[in-house]
Amino acid sequence: MLSLPESGGASDALARDIDFRRIGKALLRRRKLIGLVFIGFVGAVFVLSLLQPRQYTTAVKLIAGTSSNESSNYNAGTSLPVLNALLAAGSGSSAETYAELIQQDPVASDVIQRLNLQTNVGTLLSHVSVRPVTNTSILGVRVAWSDPETSAKIANMFATVFVDHERQLVARQADTAIGFLQEQIPTAQRRMQATQSALAAYQVRVGIADLPTQTQADIATLAQIEAKQNQAELEANQAQSQLAVIQGSLAATSPTIIGSQSMTLNPVAAQIQNQIAQLQGQLDAARQQYTDTHPTVIGLRAQLARARQELRSQPAQINGGSSSVPNSTYQQLQQQAATLASTAAGAQSQIAILKAQREKFRPKLDQLPERARRISDLQREAKASEGVYQALQQKYQEALISRTTALSDVSITQAAQATQFSVSPNVMLNLELGAIIGLGLALGAAFLAEFMDDRFRSEDDVKERFGLPVLASVPAIDSNDWRANQWIKPLSVEAFYQLVASLGSSSNAPNRTIAFVSPDQGDGKSTIAINTAISMGLMHARVLIVDADLRRPTIHQKLNLSNERGLSDVLVGLVRFPDVIKRTRHANVSVLTAGRPAPNPVGLLQGATFDRLLKKAREHFDYIIIDGPALRSIVDGVIIAHKAEGTVMVISAQRSDVRAVQGALGKLRSLGSPNLLGVVLNGVKPDVSQPNDYYVRVGQLLSLPGTSSVG
Repeated sequence: MLSLPESGGASDALARDIDFRRIGKALLRRRKLIGLVFIGFVGAVFVLSLLQPRQYTTAVKLIAGTSSNESSNYNAGTSLPVLNALLAAGSGSSAETYAELIQQDPVASDVIQRLNLQTNVGTLLSHVSVRPVTNTSILGVRVAWSDPETSAKIANMFATVFVDHERQLVARQADTAIGFLQEQIPTAQRRMQATQSALAAYQVRVGIADLPTQTQADIATLAQIEAKQNQAELEANQAQSQLAVIQGSLAATSPTIIGSQSMTLNPVAAQIQNQIAQLQGQLDAARQQYTDTHPTVIGLRAQLARARQELRSQPAQINGGSSSVPNSTYQQLQQQAATLASTAAGAQSQIAILKAQREKFRPKLDQLPERARRISDLQREAKASEGVYQALQQKYQEALISRTTALSDVSITQAAQATQFSVSPNVMLNLELGAIIGLGLALGAAFLAEFMDDRFRSEDDVKERFGLPVLASVPAIDSNDWRANQWIKPLSVEAFYQLVASLGSSSNAPNRTIAFVSPDQGDGKSTIAINTAISMGLMHARVLIVDADLRRPTIHQKLNLSNERGLSDVLVGLVRFPDVIKRTRHANVSVLTAGRPAPNPVGLLQGATFDRLLKKAREHFDYIIIDGPALRSIVDGVIIAHKAEGTVMVISAQRSDVRAVQGALGKLRSLGSPNLLGVVLNGVKPDVSQPNDYYVRVGQLLSLPGTSSVG
């Protein structure tokens, strides 16, 4: 019964499982790189954390805003609009406004002077951070210093100085009003005394002490009007004077302040750290190939030193961004200016109305006798001047009370303690973050190395990149251990049996003459050819190994045979083919070594003599295994591949890359289309997830030097 095809869901699950397995294998292959990058990064973080100077951070907390009692007192109001407006502005300021004000240069300068610190304003402010607590009026002032005692002193002094500055700000506004009143009171007093003296002198001279009741009422009414007019003029002048002060403050105040500011990791430092990791990997790889005096090693060390110096010059964090918000103090000053301008305009309007009322009473007073009118004028002037003086005195007393009782709208709720501090750098926290980041960098380095590595590690790599059939995968073997013990893993035996079976089924017609070629020297081509011949011999086939690498022959060395005469001697006609065939200690395996060096190997291999030799060899042997030279440097291997009935490309999983294989295939196709039977992937590392500790004696099979992946 035929089985149903797998559902789409099962296929997707299988594909995901394969992807995870490939990722797992890739990480397992790069475990040394992952460990090196991870340990190196965490170690660097640990060392930098230890080398970085320790900072002790203490904090003081303040609450910003006018107290309820104070607010109620001033909301009840003085007769000084500028003070009321200032206090109202202070009670409505945001915590961000106070956070900006506390970090101003005058506050820091006062702290330096009071504590006698040996530093400047910029350096001190770089150790101070102010953070408003969300949805509250509380400010947290944090100071980082080299010792906790000094840190606590600086934090507490910042709070004390800021409270004093806020108190002085309120007091300065009261001083403005006091200064104006101090200038006006002496003048009003002299005028009052002068008018009273003039009235008394005139009454004595004319002998009149009182006027009729009606006249007195008119005089009193007119005096009240003139007093109101004088008071309105005084308020107008005072409002104009205070308006000038407010306008000066507006000119010196910024309309906006920085509302919020964020710090972020420096991306340039992260890029330099990645570059350092890459340069370190390249330097380690170069030291495995060259000495420390090699130009490549010296250049990489210089690049690594420059990158580390650049990393030290980069800050760990940068300003990620800031936002500006309206300055509430500036807005309140604008409101005060508008209020004072309105007050001045209202006073001027009231002055005009009072002047009109005064002119209305003039005709009545003109009807009085000259002396009575003169007395009434003097009485009116005396009363008006007395009213102005009393009003100024009252305003002066109110201003003094406001200045004396002015309280700061910022108070300290929790002082900094030298015994309560946090230490930076936090080595454990840095190690935890370093472990997380280091793991990410290590995995990234592993995936990058995997992406950049275009070598062939499995049969799937060959199939995906070239679409060529893989005849067999020969595992890497430690040849030293093998020669000492004469043991080998069964996986290697099965690989050559699979290769022989694959060669027999690679085409409909049997391929008796098979050429083994490779992209470069050292890919294991000769070892694979010899072991293939030995495997065929164990299957009772007569096999001839032909060493066609006339430039760098190796077959005679691997089989411990002489190379006095061989293929080159036959091709130039010095000896006959049967006379140079050598028997080996392996069953059914004979060898035709390369012979003496030939002056023109290409001409000898391309000639008809080589064709006749292969034809004659097929008459006496079942299989002819031809070991050709590497394809990248010379054309000999291309000629041999076209002479043979089938060609096998040997690719080293540890050495060959995509470019080398593409170049070799391009050379093979340059003279036509040879019968490329497939690829043998040599030196494949066994899957450590599937260990096999069972060993067997293999006798003659693979019993030669070079059974490792190096040929």
